[in-house]
Amino acid sequence: MKSKLNKNNITKPKDIILGIIVLIIMIFAAFGILRLLWTGLVTLWAGILNLINTISTLDTVLIIALISGSITIIGLIINSIISVSIKTSEYKNKIKTELRIKMEKPYANFINMLFDLMKRAKTSNQMNENEITERMIDFSKEVTLYGSNKVVKKWAKYRTSANGISTKENLIQLENILFAIREDLGMKKIGMNKGDLLSLFINDVRETLQDKK
Repeated sequence: MKSKLNKNNITKPKDIILGIIVLIIMIFAAFGILRLLWTGLVTLWAGILNLINTISTLDTVLIIALISGSITIIGLIINSIISVSIKTSEYKNKIKTELRIKMEKPYANFINMLFDLMKRAKTSNQMNENEITERMIDFSKEVTLYGSNKVVKKWAKYRTSANGISTKENLIQLENILFAIREDLGMKKIGMNKGDLLSLFINDVRETLQDKK
């Protein structure tokens, strides 16, 4: 057993030669990189010296004019960039504002539909399926044109899964749509928790969210 281990531990000549070759290649590669760096630095320094010599031979008035012109050009470029950025931001804000105005009425109609559902559910004049479907289709039309991506996704998910999920999940998805609508109108979700919006028109919603599976 020991003899086998000793044989395995003996470095073969071809491994030594291969190691030497790799070491030589690494040395030449490092030398080449250093040479390129040195050449670049020398070229850069020569360019700087030439620039200094050229400037030193120019008339003082010409030098001042060149500096002033360069500053003016740089200032114009910076002002142009700032101006374009401001105009782009203003245009985006204008579009967002116009879309919010267009969606205020459809969003309000959607909220009214929910309150009507809850209100009329306790009376004999309940909403029939055709009326609910018609109002949902009207809302879908408006959302397709002007709704934010988040509202569209939340609404599409609710429409496609409403009949195959539990009451708890149904209410959660419905409230997610309401949160997305509020965000689209410029209101943040900070400080708002699950069930806060639903509790505005469902009295026992927190119990429902806790108990239903």
